[in-house]
Amino acid sequence: MKKTALVAATTLVLSMSLAMPAHAGIYDDMLVAIKRASAPDVISILNRGLDPNLVDREGYTLLMLAVRDGDAEIVDILLAAKANPNARNAHGDTPLRLAAYRGSLPMVEKLVKARALINTPGWTPTIYAAFNGHEPVVSYLLDNGAVIDAQADNGFTALIAAARGGHEAVVELLLKKGANPNLKSDAGETAMDFALRSNNTTIYDRLLAAGARSGTAIDNQEATPPRKDGEATNAPAAK
Repeated sequence: MKKTALVAATTLVLSMSLAMPAHAGIYDDMLVAIKRASAPDVISILNRGLDPNLVDREGYTLLMLAVRDGDAEIVDILLAAKANPNARNAHGDTPLRLAAYRGSLPMVEKLVKARALINTPGWTPTIYAAFNGHEPVVSYLLDNGAVIDAQADNGFTALIAAARGGHEAVVELLLKKGANPNLKSDAGETAMDFALRSNNTTIYDRLLAAGARSGTAIDNQEATPPRKDGEATNAPAAK
């Protein structure tokens, strides 16, 4: 019995070894180099023949990891080595989405110049940037062809995402650029609904001036009820 178990275990180990890619060791070296932000090591490993488009179990490419870590030099090196700027991980994220979410304008600019897609299916880089209030990134993406009213998988637009997060500068920018204030999410909510829910009078007033209505008001063909002064405020409480 023990001999049979030993043979089975040995067979399993051998099969696992054969299944492991020949570049496993060098790939691990690259992960360490990226983590340590060691550009010389990254170059050296690439020169040893590592494919710059290898992915981990969640589909993250080396370029995505470098973008996530905010290392511009290593991003430049990987792009020069033909890393794919439009690869998608298991979550549907691209390098540009990750850069937009972080709010790194220099990184976003690098990727766009490398032909990263600005208008991706689902959650676009612009919606990601708006969600976190990164106004310079939103502005840059719009100036470079982003579809302003693109909707994510849940119906969110950049304007809805910005209103939800209370990002007044982004809301102002999007409205000035012509964003539709009355598009609804899959839950039937507009940007106005989030302004009302958060009691953000600045965003409420700006949306109202742009003709925005709540989702319920649109469904019932009614006007959005006016806010009540003193009850809805985004100003800090008096101390």
